[in-house]
Amino acid sequence: MEKKEARRDRKDIAKYRLLFREDGAVTVFSVIVLSTLLLFFSLLIDYARIAALHKLTEDAVRSSVRSVLSAYDTNLYEKYGLFGRGGTEGQKLFAEVLAANGEGPEGSDQNGMRMVRYKLESSTLLAASFLGSHDVFARQVLEEMKYKAPIDFTLELAAKFVPIAGAMKEASVTVNLLESMRSLYEKREAHLDRVLELQKQSASEVEASGIPEMIPIQLQSAAGDHTAYGLASGYFNYEAKVRQLETQPAADQDKAAKEIEALEDKMKMFGNEISRSSDVMLKQAVKRQEEATKELEAARLLNEEMLLLVQQADGQPEHAGYDAVSEAAAGGLEPNEVPAGAAADIKQMKEAADELVKTEEWFTDYKKELEGQGAAAADIERAAAGFQTISLAAVSKPTPNAAGDQLDAGAARLRRAYVSYEQNYIRPASILSHRRESLEQGDLKKKLKQQEEQVGSLWKKARSMLNGLNTVPQSEEHMQVFEQVRELYHNNMLFNQQTTEASQDVAFGVAGDAHEAVERSTALTGSLFTGIGNVLERTRDTLYFGEYVVHRYSYFAPEHLRSLLVGGNSAELSDALKLQNQEAEYIIYGFHHPAANIAAAYGELFAARLVIRTMEGLIESRSLGHPLLILSAALIYGLEKTLEDMVAFTEQGSAPLSKYVKVDLSYTDYLRLFSLMHGAEDRSSMARMIAVIEQKSGVVLSAVPIAVTGEAKISMPLWFVPGVMRIIGGLGLLEGKVVGNRYETTQTIGGSY
Repeated sequence: MEKKEARRDRKDIAKYRLLFREDGAVTVFSVIVLSTLLLFFSLLIDYARIAALHKLTEDAVRSSVRSVLSAYDTNLYEKYGLFGRGGTEGQKLFAEVLAANGEGPEGSDQNGMRMVRYKLESSTLLAASFLGSHDVFARQVLEEMKYKAPIDFTLELAAKFVPIAGAMKEASVTVNLLESMRSLYEKREAHLDRVLELQKQSASEVEASGIPEMIPIQLQSAAGDHTAYGLASGYFNYEAKVRQLETQPAADQDKAAKEIEALEDKMKMFGNEISRSSDVMLKQAVKRQEEATKELEAARLLNEEMLLLVQQADGQPEHAGYDAVSEAAAGGLEPNEVPAGAAADIKQMKEAADELVKTEEWFTDYKKELEGQGAAAADIERAAAGFQTISLAAVSKPTPNAAGDQLDAGAARLRRAYVSYEQNYIRPASILSHRRESLEQGDLKKKLKQQEEQVGSLWKKARSMLNGLNTVPQSEEHMQVFEQVRELYHNNMLFNQQTTEASQDVAFGVAGDAHEAVERSTALTGSLFTGIGNVLERTRDTLYFGEYVVHRYSYFAPEHLRSLLVGGNSAELSDALKLQNQEAEYIIYGFHHPAANIAAAYGELFAARLVIRTMEGLIESRSLGHPLLILSAALIYGLEKTLEDMVAFTEQGSAPLSKYVKVDLSYTDYLRLFSLMHGAEDRSSMARMIAVIEQKSGVVLSAVPIAVTGEAKISMPLWFVPGVMRIIGGLGLLEGKVVGNRYETTQTIGGSY
């Protein structure tokens, strides 16, 4: 027992000596181990605090940015569906929220120690993008209209045009062709009329040449007559005197010689006179023939242009919009309410346009006719020259009977040549009369003239109405507002580094006559159907922007025009032309003038109605036969019905689409279609949208941010060994930096609407 206790005591003593040695080696070892552990854990704690700081500050900055964006301009959103910074000043709000996030929840530091307590050294809020930028503005409009645009309603509106698309295409092609043909036809006919006039002038010059008086139409034989037949019959008396001269007494020979000399002078003078007159006549006839031939050639070239138009009638690319709308009918959008075969009937009218073209043989025959008239005049001249030659020979070598017979024969040839010319070209002028009847085509030109007078009368009313919009007295106040919006528009274009368009300030022009108006209208309607076709093919941007304009901006109510259209009074209209009543029209057309946008909008409304009504007129007038009569009658019908439609808009706000499609379309419906046609998504249109908003709200969208970037510089005290953390930071292992005994970092977070 004692031995065991002794051994235990020895072991305890050994352990004591090992742990509490007097030389300090163990103590030093222990200090090294413990200090290493302490350093490691202190670094770990501070590193953990730094990591927590980054997460905390990132959340704080993100929350602050969101808080800044939560303060948006309520007026912009409520009126235009646009998000933009507004309300509380952004920098102040950003700093306040950052500070509040740093302090933590109320009372959070009263019952214990916070492991991470940061200090906000500085904060900066930067605008990253602005609502006045076209790309930004467009994105917000598309987002707004993606859920709110009445797509079904717009598609339904577009579908209403499907039934008339086929007939409208044929009507457009036919009207364009016939109008072009009519223009060339009138020029060609003017040249042909000039040819006939030159023929008549040439005939008149022949008649006035004096030759008819030298040729007795009713045969006479008085020797003293100053005519070819008179000289021929008097020649026998002259011949007898010459024979008797030698047998007469010397006293009488002198007197007889003088009488013979007088007869010779008379015949020579007559021969010279008729030769000179016929020569002048022939030169005039040749000149008129050359002029007539040139006119005929000009008419022939125009005729070739007409033929080329007929051949190219079906190859017009601008009619693709009608085909796109027609193809939509396969989806069952609308039943076809236009009379069966209407498009085919109109197409037949187009094909009948070749009736206006004359054949090449026709011009060849007419040229031969001109040459024949010239040849007839040349025959007169040759007969006159022949008579002069015979008469001179007869007096130089008088021969019994033979010379007289030759003179009679020469006078007869002269008479026959003139009588032939007279019958064909002067009286009764059989050739010219037949040619006149051929050119006048019965009473066609008379009917066309009557129709043109009626068209002119109707167009005068229409032009007065359309011009009335441009001549409305302008208020100085309205002009100032448009000048303001013009300046805002230019500023926005410059902000977006875009150039402005000079055409924005060009006044809306009215066509010179009804024919020019209908040609312009068919071009416009082609663009209109192209826009409709794009809608039916789901063209998104154009549709969304057009609907945005119609829904978010004011438009000019048609009833404002009633006093002008019905009574011709423009004073009442002048008060309604302020920008606030026509924002949509200004955006679509872009004229910086109170009346110009209204004139453009209602001018296009008139044009759209005119083409549709003219299409109806073609169907109604197809029984008239001649293409130009059909065109004029259709235009009369179109003008009459279009004027009625314009009045209906001012009274009811709408008018029937067509007599064949029993639906009413309002002015706003057409405005939708016009925005599709012009394209409201282009840069200029967006600049005008922005300019209207700025003018109305007083807010410059180019200074309204829709995205912000928040930057916060934050520091936190280090608890343990900042020097070591500084070394670690120098190795690139920290996102921030150590300054003194504090850790500093910067957080940058962006956000947008």
